[in-house]
Order: sequence, then structure tokens, then C-alpha cells
Amino acid sequence: MRPPETLRYIGSLLRLTLLGLRARPAVALSAAFFMFVNNLVFFVTWAIYFANFSTLRGWCLEDLALLVGMVVWAYGVTVVFAGGIRTMARTIVDGGLDVHLGRPRHPLPSLLFGRPIASGLGDIASALPFWLWLGGRGVADLPLLTLVATAAAVVLGSAVAIMQCLVFWWPRAVGFCEHLYEMFVMVTYYPQHAYGFGARVLLLTVFPAALIGFLPAEAVRAHSVALILAVVGAAKLYAGLALLVFNLGLRRYASGNRFVELR
Repeated sequence: MRPPETLRYIGSLLRLTLLGLRARPAVALSAAFFMFVNNLVFFVTWAIYFANFSTLRGWCLEDLALLVGMVVWAYGVTVVFAGGIRTMARTIVDGGLDVHLGRPRHPLPSLLFGRPIASGLGDIASALPFWLWLGGRGVADLPLLTLVATAAAVVLGSAVAIMQCLVFWWPRAVGFCEHLYEMFVMVTYYPQHAYGFGARVLLLTVFPAALIGFLPAEAVRAHSVALILAVVGAAKLYAGLALLVFNLGLRRYASGNRFVELR
């Protein structure tokens, strides 16, 4: 498929995703509201910490708010526009991938898009007070904040997709994929100052939690062009890696929930 056709196809899937949210507006708005409140309540624990300890390795409460804003935006964008990623492993193991393979397009976009999680709207909305109110940033910073946070969303979605693809090689790993996902998201909410050098390298590469919140926040704090380019470059790299891993996994997939190794 040529790039323009691919973009039109993805655009159509995204429009259907948004229409899905409008089908039950009351449910979507209530889920978004409670997630919005949940994020603010979560931040209270950090406010209590900084009330007792003024800084964390040079970071203050405003910097932490910047990081949390990055994470909630990235998570919200991922689950709203690519909500199918949350059940990707189960879909593959149950043979549900057959439906997507029967379409005249690559199966990954339709597998990911079209299953929006309404609570993600609350995550997206809560990013703004984290940035503009709690984080002390101005409206002029919004383009940069949105750029790096959206790049972080691509990294998050790609990393989770790679984790979910484990079931191509290990069909019984559905539960493990879910635990791995939860641990991954949990780590993204914490600054990586407390970890040693080896752990930080791991969190920037194999388990890229630092690319979701910490590095994007540092890029904005320092207004570093190099760090901004690093975050955007990481988004492209992990998106390509996710597509590669998925395509390799397809070689092991057989219709009807049977896994075979193609030699």
C-alpha cells in the first residue's frame, strides 16, 4: 500500500474510533471525569513528598508535574486512539486476528484502532493542568509539550505492542503480558533519578519507561533540541520495531488459535 493510501486508511480508522466514543457520551464523559480526578489525587502524594523534601536530585514539584503531564497525555492518546493495544495479546491467542487478516490492508492498524477507552480522555484533559497550572508552563510552551508528549505516546504504544506480541512465541503469556504492561506504566510515573546507571540504560532502551515521562520532561525543562530530537527519533525507532516484531510474529500465527513455526 502506498503511503497516501495508508494515511487515508488510518485516518478512516481514527474517525471511526472517535465515533465510537460518541455512541455513549454519558459513559465516556463519566469515565473521563473520574480518571481526571484520579490523576489529581495521585499527584497529591508527590505534593506531600515535596512538602517534606524540597527537591529530588534537582527536581522540584513543578518538574514532577511536568513529568506526570507527559505520562497522562501519552497514556491517554494511546488508549483513546489505539485502545485495541490493551487486548492485543488476548485477541491473537483467541484467534481474533483472523478478522483483521481477512481485510485488504495490513492487519496491525485495524487491530489497534477502533476500540477506544473513554477514560483516556480524562488523561488527555488532565495533562493541561499538570503542565499549565501545577507545572508552571505557559501557553507558548504547548506546541513543544504536545510534540514531545505525543512522541512519548508513540513510544508507549509501540513498546506495549511489542510486549503483547510475546504471545506469538509464548501463547500462554497473556497474563504475563498484562503484568508486564502494568509494571511498565507504573515505572513511567516516577523520575529515574533513584536508579543506578545500568537500570537507567535499561529504562531508555529495552524497557523504555524513561522515554515516556522522564526524557520528554527533561527535554522541555532544558529546552534542549538534542533531547527533543532524541524523543522524536525514539518514537520513529520503536514504531518501526513494533511493526517488525509484529510481522515476525505473523509468520508463527495460524488461523483458529494454532501456533506453528514456519521453517
